[in-house]
Amino acid sequence: MGLSHKERILLAIMHEQVDYFPVQIEFTPTALDKVTEAWGIPDNEEYLIDRLDNHLVYAYLNDPFGKIRKRMFAKTEKVLFDEWGVGWDTQQEGTFIAYHPLADLSRYHDYHLPDPFSPEMMDFARETVTKYANEYLVPSYQVTCLFERAWALRGFENFLTDMLLNQDFAEELLDKITDYQVEIAKRNVEVGVNCGRTGDDYGGQRNLLMSPTLWRKMIKPRLARIWAVYKEAGLPVIHHSCGDVRLILDDLVEMGLDILHPVQPQAMPIEELAGRYGRKLAFYGGISTQVTLPFGNPEDVRQEVKHCVETLGAYGGYIIAPSIQISSEVPMANIDALIRAVEDYKAGKL
Repeated sequence: MGLSHKERILLAIMHEQVDYFPVQIEFTPTALDKVTEAWGIPDNEEYLIDRLDNHLVYAYLNDPFGKIRKRMFAKTEKVLFDEWGVGWDTQQEGTFIAYHPLADLSRYHDYHLPDPFSPEMMDFARETVTKYANEYLVPSYQVTCLFERAWALRGFENFLTDMLLNQDFAEELLDKITDYQVEIAKRNVEVGVNCGRTGDDYGGQRNLLMSPTLWRKMIKPRLARIWAVYKEAGLPVIHHSCGDVRLILDDLVEMGLDILHPVQPQAMPIEELAGRYGRKLAFYGGISTQVTLPFGNPEDVRQEVKHCVETLGAYGGYIIAPSIQISSEVPMANIDALIRAVEDYKAGKL
């Protein structure tokens, strides 16, 4: 009897030998429309998980992110407001903010944070755990978690300025956000997720968005509080941060990170990552959605899959995946090439 998807990915995370590395191929909603039409297949979660051989099924919260991921909003809704009062643009491909409720700081004293105990918040997560947690890795989905949540409220430039010039306020806001996220993490554990997943972007294309010193003061201890909920429950932790985060990777390892996502090769050379952290971390991603998938040819895609498997998987801890969700600009020929390359790898023919 072969390994289940859950068994395979947990072994891979622990750098144990597996029959093949776990796979996770995801699309933006617009790209998914394109793929299902081209392949003539149903837009059905269960069918797609099986067709793509995906190993993770995210336990989305019942919030705008969850509704966008589950495609549960009306096309006429141009902006979705989340429980924080942040407005999210539904018309662009990706996640873009249309409204920052605390852009004017004078509104802060009348601002009320959302209730982490709202009964309906865990509805999607509970359904997902019940349906998939026995056979798949079902991580929580705490995105826009801390730094990103703060600047979603204030505006990007405003909050970076706060972190330097108005630190008492910045730390007060971050503490309130952390308190909320800790309670959400506890609820995720209670619901039965089998992995913790946070998302908070700290990297730009060539460096951090702030100094390592400022990150260690403002972000590290608060992120550690959130992760501690999952680590104390004996669960692995995935963290998503776009960009180049090499200057804080030792910190993330020290804090207990198990899986690094998305591994963008144009921001962090995968050879360097594998050499320095291949025995300490599992890597999730690596197949370029910035260059190879949108602008390469099918042979480029095939060779990139092979290179990622050999390099990021050198010490056993690898999840084969595009660096982020595949967007609609990626040609179908390259999507097909990605699927074929993964199938050939699993068959020992890559």
